[in-house]
Amino acid sequence: MGLLAPWFLAGLGLLALPVYLHLLRRSRPDSKQFSSLMFFEPGRQAELRRRRLDYLALLAARLLLLALIILAFAQPVIRSSSVGAGSPALRLVVVDTSASMGFRGRMQEARRIAADLLTPQARLAAFDSRLRLLDRAELPRLEAGPAANSFGELARALRAFHDEQKQSVEVHLISDFQRSALAGGLAALQLPEGVALHVHPVAQRAEPNWTVESVRAPARVRHGREARIQAVIAGFRTSAAQKTAVLSVAGRDAARKAVEVPPEGRAIVEFDGPDLPYGFAECSVRIEPGDALASDDQFLFAIERTDPLALAWFGDRRAETYVRNALEAAAGGVFTLGGSAAWQQSRAVIAAGAMPAEAELAAAVRRGMGLLLVLSAADAARGRVPVTGQKITGSRYAARTGEGFYTASRTDPTSPLIEKAGAWQDVRFYQVLAVEPGEARVLASITDGTPLLLEQRVGEGTVLVLGSPLDGVANDFPLQPAFVPFVEQAARLLTGWEDSTVALPAGELLAAGSGGRALAFEVLDPRGRRALSFSESARGASVELDQTGFWRVLRGGGRDRVIAVNVDRRESDLEPIPEETLKLWPAAASAAGQGSGGAPPAKPLALWVLAAALAAALVEAVLASYYLGREAA
Repeated sequence: MGLLAPWFLAGLGLLALPVYLHLLRRSRPDSKQFSSLMFFEPGRQAELRRRRLDYLALLAARLLLLALIILAFAQPVIRSSSVGAGSPALRLVVVDTSASMGFRGRMQEARRIAADLLTPQARLAAFDSRLRLLDRAELPRLEAGPAANSFGELARALRAFHDEQKQSVEVHLISDFQRSALAGGLAALQLPEGVALHVHPVAQRAEPNWTVESVRAPARVRHGREARIQAVIAGFRTSAAQKTAVLSVAGRDAARKAVEVPPEGRAIVEFDGPDLPYGFAECSVRIEPGDALASDDQFLFAIERTDPLALAWFGDRRAETYVRNALEAAAGGVFTLGGSAAWQQSRAVIAAGAMPAEAELAAAVRRGMGLLLVLSAADAARGRVPVTGQKITGSRYAARTGEGFYTASRTDPTSPLIEKAGAWQDVRFYQVLAVEPGEARVLASITDGTPLLLEQRVGEGTVLVLGSPLDGVANDFPLQPAFVPFVEQAARLLTGWEDSTVALPAGELLAAGSGGRALAFEVLDPRGRRALSFSESARGASVELDQTGFWRVLRGGGRDRVIAVNVDRRESDLEPIPEETLKLWPAAASAAGQGSGGAPPAKPLALWVLAAALAAALVEAVLASYYLGREAA
């Protein structure tokens, strides 16, 4: 047991106050009637005071009350015996396995230091994006991985480990202590009492390193030659150098270009579209010659060459021209607008004033077909929105006075139809059909609150409702910059189109639902082994992308994806934490434990002491009432 503020014990001197009050009692002389004092000689009568303690029980209650209040201010604590200072500390040897540890000789040195630190009772762990406990026999096979690390995340993992072990922990961290891993600063590195940190650096200075920092390429193309590829070559702590960028497609070198990289700078190299086969093409850009950190000298990506996704059109010819031109300008021709004859084979339908049999179309939407309804005068006369059934209460016409048009004053920025189109406020609407939204989500509305764009799920399909005709009279939307991206985003949403290929850094989690609408999917790792089954993803399980290479997400129905996983580029900057900062870290990490690492956690007792003081106050009040009542009697 101890005190956090022992200087408050000086207040114990106040205990003399109730003793003084109980010791000092004035005598009460008896008064008697007498006729005259003339026969008495003058004299001085001394007033005697009886000096003795009285009401001992009341005195004890008051002394106890004051003592407890003073003790509460001194903040008493008790040390838990479960992690006592005398209990032996568990040694945990943590080896950094992030990508930067693959630099020349660092991992070999880390394994040597770890072997020297491992006692028979010690535990071994590896850390990059998460902390993993290992068997001691795995140390000789320990290698640098592709993920980045964060010392803030390591501190969180060590706090959880300490809470689980219920004993003191002596942590030996072996790392190159990369500066980029200290993103949260020293404040995020504090460890609880009972954890002592010892650092063992394997890097003393910043090393030069070149990397393919990023690659920009389309996810899907209709023709292979349309795939323009742009790569960024970066140097960290480097001098000017000439590198060769090599584009590889399906395992074969397709193009080579020389590039001049400025000192500690970046250079951009562009490749013309290669001849891509149909389906998924696994591609990469690498630099030659390589350097001592080979894992970031190559950047993986994938491109899918696919037939265009068909959308069927029903309605006005002028509006069809607007939409067709927008689709041809967007997404590299991935979408095509067909006629109404074979609409059942299309992925989505756009209806502007005409449509097939409503019941048949509604059934197709419930099965997963997308539908964009551009309302017209015929729908206003009908009084309801086809398929979804919302009520149309009439048309709003902009007044001839004032501005003479409506604008989309309220929009939902979370929708890609608004976020990626932008500039809706510049569109002038002269006529808008008033639709009661019901269960639909309002994405845009005009000044008076009338919905302009609505989205609603119907079964497995999505329905978009645009409340203004595209006839070139009701608005100038087709002439505004926002129209082409709106049509593209609407086509993506209605067809379930998404980036079929994507590049992610190692260490990311792929969870159910992140692959689109499908509730279940299967994931194959770069070696072709099943990493996540359909049943596991349906239960909400996730898989860590812990290997570089091409991961495949299988969902069927033309919705498969390829994920290119690369070394996290935060690992490319090999500058270590400054030496003075590294010396401060162990002290800052264990500041809460006073740097001892063996002190047991303290449990405060102030509330219990205050509760006892309250009980003493109640006893004092009862005794004081009793004695006062007896004196009055």
